[in-house]
Amino acid sequence: MRRGIHRWLAGAAAAIVCLAAAGARGQDNWTTSIPFESGYSPESQESTAQFVSNSVVSADPKAAPDLGARLKELESIVKKMKDKEDADKKKAAGRPTAVVGGRLQVDVNSFQQNAASVTQLDGTTPVGGTDAGNIPSGVGFRRARLQVQGEAFDVMNYLLELDFAAGTVSFRDVYIGVTQLPYVGNIRAGHFKEPFGLEDLASDNITTFMERSTSDENAIVPGRNLGVMLFNATQNQRATWQIGGFATDPRQVDTPPIWLNDNGGYAVTMRATCLPWYDEATEGRGLLHLGAAYSYRDNAAYRDNTGAPMGYLFRTRPEAGLSPRVLNLDLASVLDVQLFGAEAAYVYGPFSVQSEYFQAFAERDVVGVDPTFRGCYVYFSYFLTGEHRPYRRSMGVFDRVRPFENFFRVRDCDGNVQTGKGAWEVAYRYSYLDLLDGLPVGAASVGGGRISDNTVGVNWYLNPYSRVMFNYVWTDMSRVTRLGPAPGVPTFIPGGQIQTAEMRWQIDF
Repeated sequence: MRRGIHRWLAGAAAAIVCLAAAGARGQDNWTTSIPFESGYSPESQESTAQFVSNSVVSADPKAAPDLGARLKELESIVKKMKDKEDADKKKAAGRPTAVVGGRLQVDVNSFQQNAASVTQLDGTTPVGGTDAGNIPSGVGFRRARLQVQGEAFDVMNYLLELDFAAGTVSFRDVYIGVTQLPYVGNIRAGHFKEPFGLEDLASDNITTFMERSTSDENAIVPGRNLGVMLFNATQNQRATWQIGGFATDPRQVDTPPIWLNDNGGYAVTMRATCLPWYDEATEGRGLLHLGAAYSYRDNAAYRDNTGAPMGYLFRTRPEAGLSPRVLNLDLASVLDVQLFGAEAAYVYGPFSVQSEYFQAFAERDVVGVDPTFRGCYVYFSYFLTGEHRPYRRSMGVFDRVRPFENFFRVRDCDGNVQTGKGAWEVAYRYSYLDLLDGLPVGAASVGGGRISDNTVGVNWYLNPYSRVMFNYVWTDMSRVTRLGPAPGVPTFIPGGQIQTAEMRWQIDF
């Protein structure tokens, strides 16, 4: 097809040259016509270039040699262009591609606390004097990331993502992948999120609320670790599965991730999803998603100087990025932890509902209670402008919202102001986390407690890659603290309340 187009262009150029020559001589007896065909078939008819050349000979035999040479010259130029194009493609295919991207999220948080909340958090915030326990309001970068991603040789991909928001460079998703493998489909190795949780696996560029629920953020959901994962989807993409082995250290930070341990310490995490209903005709404006996840996490390798297993951290924020961890339980002498998760989501046009339930079973190396911690959330979302939450079927997660029209405001040539409204979404979420169940009030339960959040959100999507978010969060909390009415003595304090008003400006590229 491409060769036919090139030859047609060459013939057309020759025809133009011939017509120009005829016009210059003042000829008005041009009688040869070029037939028009709806399709082109090199096997059934002569090429357009040859037809034009023959027509030129019949119109003006003296011009044939000169025009024939020009035609050959034009064909030579077209061939060189095609050869260069093919060479560039071959060269590009011989090395990995590189696409630079990133994201910026600027947050403003304002906090109001009652007296019980200040007492609960005494000693948890880096604010000295009489303000200890007070959560200061502020503004800052929630995320400031740069990334490079690309593909290589048709079957490989990679991602290098670094975050600068905390004032130090931290690793986020940094991995290498191989695709199109027989039976297993895909393999990924590096530092990335373990396959656990519908909300956690969705990018923070597209989550409905500014922060994930209280059960996330390392409360129960494991987050990122070093490891290897296999994953794939069925041929019709109505089901997915993921399984991976990870090196775990509950005290590891991402700056950068390094795991050094001769005694073990590992996790096996897996997730499966299915789509019992997916509206193919509307590309997912109607769907039902179901999923489940499991993780076994060995902690016995991490021991203190007495040989006893070290603690395992369970912690969370009140769904505000600039807040400290208001629950921060360092559970001592943990041998292993098992995590279970169940997830469901329903989309019907602009309306959606999503929910997850989590459990964590901790086995300890001491005589006493092996606690079971629980968390859950449910939220409702509605697009006032009619959009819906897109779904990425190959991974079993939700994807980027694309407004019907992007936001703009310009003045036209008549002086009238024209505006595009973008997409508007309203949402409500209830979340709950229990990090105290089964633990008596004492040294082992300091930092633990129960927390519930009610969050109302409004999102304005200016375009698919930028948005403005508004969240209001009402937090109720009970907590075990050492620094309350009886300093040094673990005390259970109920009735803490935190009100958070927050706003985010966001863009990714």
